[in-house]
Amino acid sequence: MKASCGALLAVMAVAALATTALAKNYTVDGSTGWDTYVNYDKWTAGKTFMVGDNIEFKYEVYHNVLEVTKPDYASCATGSPISIHSGGDTTFELTEAGTRYFICGIPRHCSNGTMHVKITTVAYDAATAAAIEAAAAPGAAPSSAPLPSPPADVYSDARTAPAGAPAASVPKSSAPRYQQTSAAVAGLAFAALLAIAA
Repeated sequence: MKASCGALLAVMAVAALATTALAKNYTVDGSTGWDTYVNYDKWTAGKTFMVGDNIEFKYEVYHNVLEVTKPDYASCATGSPISIHSGGDTTFELTEAGTRYFICGIPRHCSNGTMHVKITTVAYDAATAAAIEAAAAPGAAPSSAPLPSPPADVYSDARTAPAGAPAASVPKSSAPRYQQTSAAVAGLAFAALLAIAA
């Protein structure tokens, strides 16, 4: 009996690992890369970027990637960037929920209306991650249902929320996906060991 309980829990641990989504890697405009005359707003439309995902910029060496503030993004200002990257291949890990702003610092590349992109990251949500993975699976039938939008402001205590504001029923984790997978598998492995020892 002990062995069968342990085996069952081990199978459950493997199933949990297989179904838990891992970080997704996005290459900015995968076909063209980071270049002029690409509509990056169109590229980001319909994508849900989550904590733990990675954004990779691939570009010719005469371009660069500047992470900037929202006002600098709006005006294509390059004078005080958060960070500057060059060399043709730059990856950013999305470590927290919020919006990050990127531009090309070469004169007129941003101001011509193209080489700028804003990435809005939401807290990791397993159901949304599963929907994204299912939609991206090879041979998956196109879904008529849209993917969920980034969540509106949610208040953890309905008593302090403004009238009509949504209240959180289950708080979403802001931990990166890879850490959530490890915690789930570690918990199941611990339960399996307890079942075997009992």
